Amino acid sequence: MGKNMAQSIRHWLRVTGMAKRAAQPGLMTITDLGRRLLDDDGWDPFLTTPLAAWLLHWQLASQPSNAFTWYYTFNLLRGSEWTTPHLVTALANACRERGWSVPSETTLTRDVICMQQCYVRPRRATTALDEPLLCPLLDLGVMQAVPTLSPSYRLTPSDHVDLPDALLAYAIQQLLVARQSQTIALQELAYAPGCPGRVFCLTADALLARLYRLEQITDGRMRFSDQAGIRQIAWHGDPPAADDLTLLEQGFVQELAQ
Repeated sequence: MGKNMAQSIRHWLRVTGMAKRAAQPGLMTITDLGRRLLDDDGWDPFLTTPLAAWLLHWQLASQPSNAFTWYYTFNLLRGSEWTTPHLVTALANACRERGWSVPSETTLTRDVICMQQCYVRPRRATTALDEPLLCPLLDLGVMQAVPTLSPSYRLTPSDHVDLPDALLAYAIQQLLVARQSQTIALQELAYAPGCPGRVFCLTADALLARLYRLEQITDGRMRFSDQAGIRQIAWHGDPPAADDLTLLEQGFVQELAQ
């Protein structure tokens, strides 16, 4: 394995939360999530299930500190369609607004193209041998190419029936932990940056329908209520813990049993 390949592997392990930088410079350690997912006897070491692909997408697109191009595209980009140059310009402006150093146009363009290729299948035909080497995010259906003279792309909000409810519950649990709260409003879940409605490209109706099912999935810990015009998810019992992967484990057990 060459140096560039090793750097690439380290990068993707870090931005998907499978590994983190160690105290010793230049070294990384596998996270509990990475170990539970990718160990030889892990939940899904070959990333064959929809849950594994959706989980990687959540890890990439829900936090600005992970992969900002992914986060910006799914959470902050205005307009229903974009071209690669348009998104590059938007990202550069976003960096300036935050007081960050602005990468070169070439670097931003490569990052945008990489992101788009993760979700949109190449136009050229692929062989049976090439197919397993393609990105596991291609089958999520959250982005599509628009056939125009100037190639453009758009997100595709839907009910995304292959998105497991267990992952939605886990995502909400992580939001509650980050906010140090035990409630979160439907409006925020549907439209706020970094929340499931935006990241998973769910329509508001599809998200609402799923929220009613979370009480059964979580054994009553997570309940949706609609009282006095306040629609929200509430966590019951001890506050959720960031390192609690029970919901993910349940989801993988269910998927692999099918």
